[in-house]
Amino acid sequence: MPRDLTTPEAKSEPLLTASPDSQTSAGDTKAIDQDGYSEFTIHHSGGSCSSSTSKNLGANKKDLSDLHPHVQTLSIADVDICVALENATFPEDERCSREKFIYRLTTCPELSLGLFSVASPDEPIASTPTYAHARASDSTAPHRKNTLIAQVIATKCTSPIVTANSMELPLDWPSSAKTNGSRGHQEQGRTLAIHSLAALPEFKGRGLGKIVMKSYIQRMESSGIADRIALLTHDPLVGFYEAFGFQNRGKSELSFGGGGWNDMVYEIPRQRPGS
Repeated sequence: MPRDLTTPEAKSEPLLTASPDSQTSAGDTKAIDQDGYSEFTIHHSGGSCSSSTSKNLGANKKDLSDLHPHVQTLSIADVDICVALENATFPEDERCSREKFIYRLTTCPELSLGLFSVASPDEPIASTPTYAHARASDSTAPHRKNTLIAQVIATKCTSPIVTANSMELPLDWPSSAKTNGSRGHQEQGRTLAIHSLAALPEFKGRGLGKIVMKSYIQRMESSGIADRIALLTHDPLVGFYEAFGFQNRGKSELSFGGGGWNDMVYEIPRQRPGS
């Protein structure tokens, strides 16, 4: 489930440009312009970091010049770093299991997005939980690691809201990678069900969750693969998602992680012919 975030207001976002730092192709990677992002706070009841680390990484909250963040599509090769981020961000009863990460990043990796920062061992980011699982960003500089700092993990479902079945693994997984039955990813579905929006607690207040979510919405809108995006969130985060255009459809019937979730839905604008 998305981690609790709050933001005072949404602002216009800058265009994204290609980044030279990623391991993926230019078409799958975008660098982030730091200007134009408003600040928000990550509340992480399940994650913790030392006061010194938090102070070092949280300085100049609106300034991302030390991170040079870029987005890229996640893959099964990222499973360890994704799990590390999930565990650092969420309380235990709200975490996605490693098996579900493997399933989602194997079955529909194109529906998940990561926000990365390239860093060396002597930089503050090297003290974060995800750095230990980061891969070299360039074979000529193996000491510089492409470190995951925020992520969106999703599957498709046929319901207009997130359901219990959409959160589960297929009964025949992993013996079959094909979609069978109503559980798990539904390739024919037109709803993108977000199961995790997470950002490192060490970067509290830097706007990373907003950056990765805005980038995700832009990508899904341009892809034409879905009609809407759905997720579950607690009351403090409703306003954050409403600023993106999500609508609150009321309280969810799901009791995952103790319940108390709201069904949030973003209807993707239909592209006009020729646009």
